[in-house]
Amino acid sequence: AVEVFEAAAQQRSTSIDPQHLAEMAAGRRRSLTLCTPMQMVPEIVRSLAHSNVAVYQVQLLEE
Repeated sequence: AVEVFEAAAQQRSTSIDPQHLAEMAAGRRRSLTLCTPMQMVPEIVRSLAHSNVAVYQVQLLEE
């Protein structure tokens, strides 16, 4: 999953806290909050599924 999120973080329109990515890579984090356009969500979920990572919930957080 970390590779998918690292690739997503490289997109200009997506931001992910680097510390959270490091925690996920170390196995200390199982969920992640990211800021990305709604149109990117299906692509990220497909990439995770392709990597055999289950997605249990995607939640829209309003700011």
